[in-house]
Amino acid sequence: MLRLDSPTVATAAPAPIEQDENSSPWRWRGELLGLAVVAAIGGVALRVFAPSPLWLDEALSVQVASLPFVDMVEALRHDGHPSLYYLLLGWWMDVFGDSDGAARSLSAVASLGTVPVVWAIGRRRSETVAWFAAIVALTSPYLLRYGTEARMYAALTFLVAVAWLVTERAVERPSLKRLVLVSLATAALVHTHYWSFWLIGAALLVIAAEGLRSTERRRALVRVGLAIIAGTATFTVWLSVFFEQLGSTGTPWADRARPAEIAIETLQAMGGNNRFEGELLGVIVLFVALLGAFGWAKRDETVELRFGSGPLSIAVIMTTVTLAIGGGIALVTAGAFEGRYAAVVVPFVLLLAARGVSVLPRRAATATLSVLVLFGLAIGVDEGRRDRTQAGDVARAIDSDHGEGDIVAFCPDQVGPATHRALQADLDAVAYPRGDGTLIDWQNYADTITATSPEAFLERMTAAAAGNQVWLVVGLGYKSLGNRCEAIIEQLSRTHRAHHLVSPSEAFEPMLLSRYEPLE
Repeated sequence: MLRLDSPTVATAAPAPIEQDENSSPWRWRGELLGLAVVAAIGGVALRVFAPSPLWLDEALSVQVASLPFVDMVEALRHDGHPSLYYLLLGWWMDVFGDSDGAARSLSAVASLGTVPVVWAIGRRRSETVAWFAAIVALTSPYLLRYGTEARMYAALTFLVAVAWLVTERAVERPSLKRLVLVSLATAALVHTHYWSFWLIGAALLVIAAEGLRSTERRRALVRVGLAIIAGTATFTVWLSVFFEQLGSTGTPWADRARPAEIAIETLQAMGGNNRFEGELLGVIVLFVALLGAFGWAKRDETVELRFGSGPLSIAVIMTTVTLAIGGGIALVTAGAFEGRYAAVVVPFVLLLAARGVSVLPRRAATATLSVLVLFGLAIGVDEGRRDRTQAGDVARAIDSDHGEGDIVAFCPDQVGPATHRALQADLDAVAYPRGDGTLIDWQNYADTITATSPEAFLERMTAAAAGNQVWLVVGLGYKSLGNRCEAIIEQLSRTHRAHHLVSPSEAFEPMLLSRYEPLE
């Protein structure tokens, strides 16, 4: 049962005792060993199971990472991200190749690498929390999803967990080696994703507040804070690119993020998707995490809720403050938020959920952990089977029937990268509003669309085709486009005979493919 005590009563009452605080969870040998085995097998398998071709963001990652460094930096000026992940992915592909599986395997390694790190963080609280954290992390739908995507989010989650661990160790004993590790982890974060700045801001606020409160640890906290600042200062080498991105790229593919949207999308991300199943699991994770934040186990197998400091109060503060800072800045600057940005708080939520399970009585803990594991794996299977893009279907249709001199046209250019990667045929391409669809130039993207009429694009496309067939790949519903792609289809149909070959499906990145023959 749960008992909610006021702070006054809770202070007067005997101190709650953490259930199994100093014992191993393996005394529940049967249930937990079975769950651990299922979690390990399923968690590893689902991090390498992703049959769908690379979608837009993944294809862009591989394309940018394949460039020489100078060209990579120039591409990122027009993209909107820092460079570390792309450098790592480029080196990784040099060793393992650039197939879909090889490109995604870097994220799989980072996702699995997060498991022992959260175990180590949990072990600093109790062995029970450590093993629960490892099991929850193995089957976290967030880590499963981004462990199979050639993007930086699994690496970002890993780095956040590492930064948390090395920072706690440095606060305890601020040796030069530990402080250097804090600086390196911080530097890696700021060069991986810009939402890391909100995490670092939250950490510095916490350190400052604790330094004011605790005189005996003030010197250690100051040293750790300076180490974080030193790591952040390495971003100066990227400032010129960042300011150019800030002034011209932004997030033209999404609307201004609102605080409620950030909360809901974070919940959905923890559940694995924005469908009913993911939202339900997200709610369960949230409930268990709140129990981990405020719950205390009693010897009589009840759970007392206390709103005060606890073994993972830092996780509560860092999650709340990071999202509050990021959400507030997004609201003011018209920035966007996607659930994948929650990578900066995922380790905190996983540890809170693990502790939430640990404070429950044995049967309730086993049942709750079973739900998290089995539900997480089920959503992982469902997401793994889901088509991320129709680029494979489109490419097969073009490869099977293209003629010499044919061209491929993309509207918008955002359907180009995944299709280019899947295509075997070497065809010239044009894309609306600009380029050939190999990369996306996000600089002044909305303005470029406004300035590029469908008629101007049709002229460019017709000149490139030079009387040959046009294979038009269309994605509908993209922000800022209005009905421009529909206008291109309508006008092209007046001068060409249309053959509709692929219709949009339920894929995350649906596409429409039509072949247009010039009228005689």
